[in-house]
Amino acid sequence: MPEQEINPENRIDISDSSDELEQFANIPDDVPEENEPPLSETVAPESVSSEASEILELDSPESTHPESEEIREIELEVPADLVPYIEQMQARLDEAIAARQRAQADFSNYQRRAMENERQAIVSGMVKVIQALLPMLDHFDLALNQDLEAMTVEKLLNGVQLVRDGFNKSLQSLGVEIIEPTVGEEFDPNRHEAMLRQSAEGIEPNHIVMVMQPGYVMGEMVLRPAKVAVAPVEDE
Repeated sequence: MPEQEINPENRIDISDSSDELEQFANIPDDVPEENEPPLSETVAPESVSSEASEILELDSPESTHPESEEIREIELEVPADLVPYIEQMQARLDEAIAARQRAQADFSNYQRRAMENERQAIVSGMVKVIQALLPMLDHFDLALNQDLEAMTVEKLLNGVQLVRDGFNKSLQSLGVEIIEPTVGEEFDPNRHEAMLRQSAEGIEPNHIVMVMQPGYVMGEMVLRPAKVAVAPVEDE
């Protein structure tokens, strides 16, 4: 095969680059990259784990207060001369708590007894009223059982009078009294109710002229005032 002639212009002179090739050949393999930190600045995994464990130990309550146990023990220590005083105060506290519990129990029992007594008082009052009214029912039964053919007006009036007297007797047994003012008596606004003003000869002003309806009182409580007519005062 014939040899080809090499154009002198296409030849590459490697004499000038021999030094550069030697530099590239002498570059060590462990040269760090531009963005990679040098070996002196890198941190070993062992050191990272040890530092992290130290941080966790600092963040824990026990590491934050290493003397917390000792402090609590010191706080629980009480001088010997104060022990009797503390025991006395504790005994008084226990006694006060027990007394309070007994007072609460007594008050609860008192409320229960008070409610029961109130209920019994209401029932007893009702029973007393009913017992006082039962004779009136007996009188009405006697009146209804009369012979109508033998009934006269006089007998009817006597029967009504008998029922009225029995009813008044029952009211008196309950402590109820009748307010029956008389004509000429001074008007008492606490026991009388003025239904009208009426002049009358011989009656002084503010005195009763006529009794229209009797009243009833039980003790100091007016159940119903007596309805009356009163003579007017001169200014009226």
